[in-house]
Amino acid sequence: MLRKAKKEIFVQVGTKPLVTVDPTLSSFEGHPFFEKKANAAKKLFSRVGLPKGINKKIR
Repeated sequence: MLRKAKKEIFVQVGTKPLVTVDPTLSSFEGHPFFEKKANAAKKLFSRVGLPKGINKKIR
């Protein structure tokens, strides 16, 4: 039977850099594409409604 070397696993938490938004980027507020998508979502939610359990807080 072959003996396999035990792999060492290092767990690192919080090693990813934080995401920052470049302030020179333009805002997409009022952009026709996103306005169309938001209106379609509002129309769907008004027609279908939200699930009953979505407002319950998880403890």
